[in-house]
Amino acid sequence: MRQLKLKAGIYIGEHIEIFYDQPDSENAVSVLTIPLELDNKRGARFVELFSKDRFSKEAIVQFCEDRIKEMRHQESLNKIKDHLITDAQGQITEGMKMYLMEKYGNTFSESDIVGMLASLNFTATPKDRQQPVAVTPVPTPQKQGSDTTKPKQEHDKTQYSINGGAFLGKRRFVHQLVKLYFEQHPSATFAELEQVFKPELQGSYGMIRTVDDVREKGVGEYRFLMKDNEILRSADGVTFAVCSQWGIGNTPRVVELAKKLGYSITTSGESTKVDTPKTGVKTEGTISCVLTRNANAKGIFDINAQSLTVLKGSTINPKHLDKIRPETKQKREALIAEYTERRDDVLVVVNDAAFNTPSGAAVFCVGGSSNGWKDWRDEKNNELDIYRK
Repeated sequence: MRQLKLKAGIYIGEHIEIFYDQPDSENAVSVLTIPLELDNKRGARFVELFSKDRFSKEAIVQFCEDRIKEMRHQESLNKIKDHLITDAQGQITEGMKMYLMEKYGNTFSESDIVGMLASLNFTATPKDRQQPVAVTPVPTPQKQGSDTTKPKQEHDKTQYSINGGAFLGKRRFVHQLVKLYFEQHPSATFAELEQVFKPELQGSYGMIRTVDDVREKGVGEYRFLMKDNEILRSADGVTFAVCSQWGIGNTPRVVELAKKLGYSITTSGESTKVDTPKTGVKTEGTISCVLTRNANAKGIFDINAQSLTVLKGSTINPKHLDKIRPETKQKREALIAEYTERRDDVLVVVNDAAFNTPSGAAVFCVGGSSNGWKDWRDEKNNELDIYRK
């Protein structure tokens, strides 16, 4: 940049980065980093600055100067934060003393409040370390011979199953619920989804948030499931993420919501997932089964005939998968017309639909190619393949 006497430079590689060469700095300063992804607000600003019809050296320099001011402002805030972290005990104690004296000064003396604060330990930890600000009472000395050992509180490891599917930890359970609901309501906008998965279900971060909110408003990407295969896109084109912050305090609210939406939820304490048995497999009669891929379907599998009936009340994918064969699509459309009716954005099975094979029933439910021997599961979450003759 300096050899070419340029004030601004662009790096393009695994990301895009803008550098600015200030007269009073030793090296060019990075003023903006832009990830290579769709719908990024910083990317839109980059295009605006460097597009041919809007290009202006003065505008670029002004942008860089403004970014330098923002960065210095943030640096000042970071210094205050670092100072608070370094001396949390002193600074928090002093601030709390002033607050408590103003609120309770008529009831307690300054020495009372100072003594009470002295019994507490204050620590401050940055959120990006995923640890909250802690207020810990100073332990009281125990009498000689007393039992000071307390059992360590165990981490809650409860897992959840939707419609008889695999048991999942809390964050995966919530993500699967949102994903499953959206697959069954593919025309839902983000605003409509937010009315179903309301922020207060999670608490301070919200249950779902737009990717722009998470990245641009400092929410903290580690608090949301932000991998490429985790991010979802609503019918109106909004990319959004599901919160990953779930515990024994807020997960039960989601379980209740799931039940109200018509899903069957089983916890690991109520039923244990059983691996595919090698012996003792049922060889005749019928069994109940479910299919949750793109659908919320219940069925009865006839072991002798190897046929499967999709039961009335099941909901199936209202759309066809992209790679569905024309002849399969035509056949499925005929079955939809005969056995289902549309209620809002959902296709509901109104009459039991019998199929010669589990795969035929699965194609009807899923919307395209499906191996019914694997997609249909019995009440113990075993694939129907174990009953195949």
